[in-house]
Amino acid sequence: MSEEDPEVLYALGEALDRAEAGPGELARALDSYLRAAEAGHVAACYCVGKALLEGRGCPRDPAGAIRWLRQAAEAGFAEAQALLGWCFETGTGLERHFERALRWYSAAAALDDPVGHFRLGELYSRGEGVERAPEVAVRHWLRAAELGNAQAQRNLALAFAHGLGTERDHAEAIRWCRKAAEAGDLDAQHNLGLLHVSAPPDLRDPEEAERWLQRAARAGLPQAQYALGRFHQRGLAAQPDSTLAFEWLRKAAEQGHIKACYRLALAYERGLGVEASKPRAMTWMRHAAELGSAHAQYEIGRRGLFGKVPDMLPEDAIAMLERAALQGDARAQYAVSLCHANGVGVSRNQAKAYAWLALAAAQGLSRAVSKKEMMENHLTPRILLEGRKALDRIREQLRQGRD
Repeated sequence: MSEEDPEVLYALGEALDRAEAGPGELARALDSYLRAAEAGHVAACYCVGKALLEGRGCPRDPAGAIRWLRQAAEAGFAEAQALLGWCFETGTGLERHFERALRWYSAAAALDDPVGHFRLGELYSRGEGVERAPEVAVRHWLRAAELGNAQAQRNLALAFAHGLGTERDHAEAIRWCRKAAEAGDLDAQHNLGLLHVSAPPDLRDPEEAERWLQRAARAGLPQAQYALGRFHQRGLAAQPDSTLAFEWLRKAAEQGHIKACYRLALAYERGLGVEASKPRAMTWMRHAAELGSAHAQYEIGRRGLFGKVPDMLPEDAIAMLERAALQGDARAQYAVSLCHANGVGVSRNQAKAYAWLALAAAQGLSRAVSKKEMMENHLTPRILLEGRKALDRIREQLRQGRD
């Protein structure tokens, strides 16, 4: 074989294209792939497209990658079909188009490609480019999982755990999640820890839960660090350990985990595993609120109304409460209602008071339920009508926020 033989060039590209290869070797690998691709080598076309997409051995060029991926995909190369589907799904290098993504994923899945099956399951689970069909999603995830795709194994585990597209089966959830976890999938390790805690009594295993959460937490996964912090706060495997809990919550909070920031604020406030410090508690509470924690927004708003937050005006406290209320926090909705009813920080407005109160009552907040009945008996028909219109507007805001 000559050095310009496509198979020789492709083999040379593979030899140079190693995970630990430096920029020089990667550039040479791409050059070999490109020469093989120009000679019509289908797998080399895929490798050129993938390199251009990732910027491996060259500057990133998603638009340029599409030509080579399409050439390989149209020649029936399954991995190229799956990757081209992903480009259409995400709008990478071309216009986003779910139906075309579905077409290419389907082609890859027909060749039993695990990524094709996995991504096809994703589209069916969300109803993008096709009618939503959780049971079809599970069928594709199952095949991808059987072929060793860790993401599909993780998704399949969640489907079994929650009964989405299949019958609920905690044992199967644990089995598939363990496969992904053992393959090194950090999210699966975290999920497996949670599954061992939430399982029915005969499958519950706090020691296994702690082991898997620790693996993911030590690898730096913030949600695992948070879960491990809460695990130690509650003493699920042994006696509660507030000091160890604090350390894991701190690690997660420093990575911007919203719930961890809020829990860290409470730890500083109450002296749980650390010396109590109200200034540090408020710093973390504010940080959690800015990141979007409804609990923290409610606490700061509530305290701000009573002058317990330095430099916070009543109108700023109301704004903070409204942020929590628009996330669906029933306590915040009730507090905003009281402010509008009594003119605290805002102009007195009984219609808005009723609207916020109705939202809190709809969530079953007992004090809101009884107060709503009283308001309906005392408000004039005109104000009650205005209140119901305001309620519809707020519900639309809540819906848009969820979307």
